[in-house]
Amino acid sequence: MQGLLADKITPNTYVFNSLMNVNAHSLSYNLSVYKHMQNLGVAPDLTSYNILLKTCCNAREFNMAQEIYEEMKKKERDGLLKLDVFTYSTMMKVSADGKMWKMASNIKEDMQGGGVRLNLVTWSSLINAYANSGLVDRAIEILEEMIRDGCQPTAPCFNIILTACLKSCQYDRAFRLFYSWKKSGIKISLSPEQKRCLDGAFTFCKEYPSSDGTILVVPFRPTVTTYNILMKACGTNAERAKSVMNEMRRSGLCPDLISWSILMDIYGTSQNRDGAVQALRRMQRVGIKLNVSAYTVAIKACVANKDLKLALHLFDEMKTHQLKPNLVTYKTLLTARSNYGSLQEVQQCLAIYQEMRKAGYQANDYYLKELIVEWCEGFLSSGSANQDFYNLDLQPKRKESFNLFLEKVVTVLQKDVDQNQIVDVRGLSKVEARIVVLSVLRKIKEQYLLGRAVLDDVVIITGHEKTSRTEVETSAVDVEHAIITVLTDDLGLEVLIGPGSCPPVSAKPNALTKSRSNLEQVSKNFTRRPQGVIKITINSLNHWLKKKVARIVQ
Repeated sequence: MQGLLADKITPNTYVFNSLMNVNAHSLSYNLSVYKHMQNLGVAPDLTSYNILLKTCCNAREFNMAQEIYEEMKKKERDGLLKLDVFTYSTMMKVSADGKMWKMASNIKEDMQGGGVRLNLVTWSSLINAYANSGLVDRAIEILEEMIRDGCQPTAPCFNIILTACLKSCQYDRAFRLFYSWKKSGIKISLSPEQKRCLDGAFTFCKEYPSSDGTILVVPFRPTVTTYNILMKACGTNAERAKSVMNEMRRSGLCPDLISWSILMDIYGTSQNRDGAVQALRRMQRVGIKLNVSAYTVAIKACVANKDLKLALHLFDEMKTHQLKPNLVTYKTLLTARSNYGSLQEVQQCLAIYQEMRKAGYQANDYYLKELIVEWCEGFLSSGSANQDFYNLDLQPKRKESFNLFLEKVVTVLQKDVDQNQIVDVRGLSKVEARIVVLSVLRKIKEQYLLGRAVLDDVVIITGHEKTSRTEVETSAVDVEHAIITVLTDDLGLEVLIGPGSCPPVSAKPNALTKSRSNLEQVSKNFTRRPQGVIKITINSLNHWLKKKVARIVQ
């Protein structure tokens, strides 16, 4: 189009319609094309409006679709347009997707008033509009009206009604309708007048004379989708779902990936982990190619039954088959734990978190942060930190702060104990810094219990001592206060403040009062400017670890 404009040739309606039709999934683009069309004085035709309606439907912009439809009706009243079946079908789909059954009813009246006969698509959307609104009886009435109008219903029309029963929790009714339709079809009475008006239109069904006119019997042929809906209607009854699946086979149909996934999900919700995994293996044996959704359902079943080890095994197996986990897969694994018992469990979860981030998915950082806080605070002698202290900072305010905090936790927990323990907490708040430091100490303690000795000091970098920005300086001071308080008062560790410029702060149990007094004195020295470095000596660490081991032994 740019080439035409460059040659000073105004594109015609056909060119604009072609552009909009190709980009029917981009509402913003098509609206800009429509506006450009008007600016150039090119009048939109019926096709232009129909494409805009389709675009609004794809974007689920139902109100905008209604506005365009009203504009089209006005043009029709003015004799500028004549709405066709495509217009009405699209608007009927808008009504169905938006659960607007009254609007669907009005569109049906508009069609009949305009002399446009409803086709299969329009009737199906009309049934869907009532079904999505939970009006099962009205949906059945529309199905019967559809047949009387001489339009043959297909399996999806019946499936829509069964799905409506499912959504409205009318599970037994779904089964009753299914078996009634399957046994004798759907029976419709036809008056003599209706029979005369549409004579020859009922070749798709059998006709039987009755005292009031004619009885039409429309056969019902269930599909795999039909049986899948019935399996969902089994709730947590896995045996009934298996029976439906066997009935599907006896009808000459083969259960598909969705059928097996539904069965696995039922096993999972009924606390039958083995049944879910066996169903997954059976799928493989019968030759069904597994996808991410199937694995995710099996993983969810394992998580629901508190078998995270098997869930992680399936997660790794899925990736060996070159299947990329989706958002649901990651979230299922990340929310599997209500707490962490060991360093390995934290590292495992953080590895999944990192993988999720690299795949481009947004993680539940706040939930993960809470679990890490609980794990880090769990080994303090006081049991847990002041909750008010955490509530000040654990609100999901800044996403970048969450990301920085979790990345720093990942970094320190991936290091071996015998490596130089340099912990950089710059850029973190005092609460986040405290959590990172505690995560390092808990890791050191757990590795020490496994026989890994501490070979070096722990150095904590809190900020640059030559900073001149007041807000950064104040923040660094708060961070140092928070870290020193937990190290000395809560853990009884000895720390050095600054690059060797301040004496050590000792917080031995037999001199606790002296320790706090000393801390207050040192605090006066660095409130004017952050010192930048806090060091936990190797001797202090070993003394603290030995006391921890002694308490465990006792």
